Amino acid sequence: MARPTDETPITKSAPEARQGTTGHNVRWVLGFGVGGAVVALAIVYLWFFSA
Repeated sequence: MARPTDETPITKSAPEARQGTTGHNVRWVLGFGVGGAVVALAIVYLWFFSA
């Protein structure tokens, strides 16, 4: 990545430099995603390895 010609460091505040959102919606998506993956794997396990 090219640096500015005057070699001054680029400074940003914490909210400007943050890469992602930190709202509560992210927690819901993560929770439902992990829960859905666990349920899906449990169904596959029971389908293939049930007696």
